[in-house]
Amino acid sequence: MPPSVTKNLRSVRSWAALGVLVGMYAVQAPVEAWIFDPLRDAANLHMFENGEMSLGAYGALMVVRLVWNAALVAALSSVLNDQTNGFPIKDPRLLRHAVLGLGIGISVMSLAIIAILACGDAELSIHHQSVTSAAVHGTGWLLFDGIGSLGEELFGRAALLLVSERFLARGGAIAVSAIMFSVVHIENPGASPVWLARLALQGAVLAYAVYRTGSLWWSVGYHTGWNWASAPLFGAAGSGYLDAGHLLDLQPTGAVSITGGQVGPEGSVFAFVAVGMALALLCRFGPRHPYTG
Repeated sequence: MPPSVTKNLRSVRSWAALGVLVGMYAVQAPVEAWIFDPLRDAANLHMFENGEMSLGAYGALMVVRLVWNAALVAALSSVLNDQTNGFPIKDPRLLRHAVLGLGIGISVMSLAIIAILACGDAELSIHHQSVTSAAVHGTGWLLFDGIGSLGEELFGRAALLLVSERFLARGGAIAVSAIMFSVVHIENPGASPVWLARLALQGAVLAYAVYRTGSLWWSVGYHTGWNWASAPLFGAAGSGYLDAGHLLDLQPTGAVSITGGQVGPEGSVFAFVAVGMALALLCRFGPRHPYTG
């Protein structure tokens, strides 16, 4: 056992941080409903319309989750007395990391979908809507996918890593982050063992990216690009949900192993290839920044 872990096992701050993490995760759902439900009713928002997720309702929910997870990270920073020196939030190259991750996320998901099309297991067409509607939905989904991804990364790749590393060292923290990335999505429509395994693999890559770059922001950008390419851009199901106002229409016609079935291309065998490509691109273009926090 590394000396740092042995020391942290005796630290009151470490155990207090674990208590904060577990406690805030346990009450997130009821607190989220307490805040979001009145907001939804006052604004007459509907999460689903005609079987597709509404941009406005989704955006409002993602803002609520972002605030909650930001409060969680702030609470952990306070409990740990900022022993992390701002890791992994503080980053002078924030924009560079985020844009690099965004580009890689969009690229690898797009290539996975193109591979599905090349196999003849799906058909692609343009979604009929006005130019104004396409612009509003395209930029709106990119914005709210970014907010949603930031909220998820604050929990899965900031809070979880900060606490887990103190007890399990870096490798154990990556494993915890990977497992939890599957656990928090286990109730999504069409969740399959293959998709959940791919989520765990992606969670591990996102966690590794935080340590490699010394920053959360590559992971935020990549997560945003991956989500935006699948559902708002190509019109495929994203984690089991269709997005209103998507720019293209992807209609699966072939085997579930190729198309991903109800969860969309994220559950395809090509999604595993896409994650591997993302890792290779991260290692090739992502600057190495040893974590010394």
